[in-house]
Amino acid sequence: MPTSFGVFKPVGHVMMGLPTQDQSDALVSALHDAGWSHAAVRHFAPRESVAELAAMVDNAGAVAGFGYEITLLRRYLALTQQGYRWLLVNADDHAHAAASSEMARRCGARLAVHCRTLTVEELID
Repeated sequence: MPTSFGVFKPVGHVMMGLPTQDQSDALVSALHDAGWSHAAVRHFAPRESVAELAAMVDNAGAVAGFGYEITLLRRYLALTQQGYRWLLVNADDHAHAAASSEMARRCGARLAVHCRTLTVEELID
């Protein structure tokens, strides 16, 4: 997993949170239909990600406490503990990020965050 100061930061991707498996499956289908390859869409189920996210929160460096990334990581962990499913979608540019987040919104995503080199932008909040 890509990190910055020990905190998850997937630059060039959009992290999307969906409450149910059906919504996640619908979004994956929509993304594939729109041209995203299978390799460009990673799935994370709650059982797979709770321990990993918790470890990242616990092991984040002191500098991470000053950044927005640790706040997002804590938010991801809380939602994962509620059963959220996650998709990490490759977004080559802002247009791809916007298009993918609009599909996510239509499929019921409650969160979409575009991670860029110097900024993190919430596309659905």
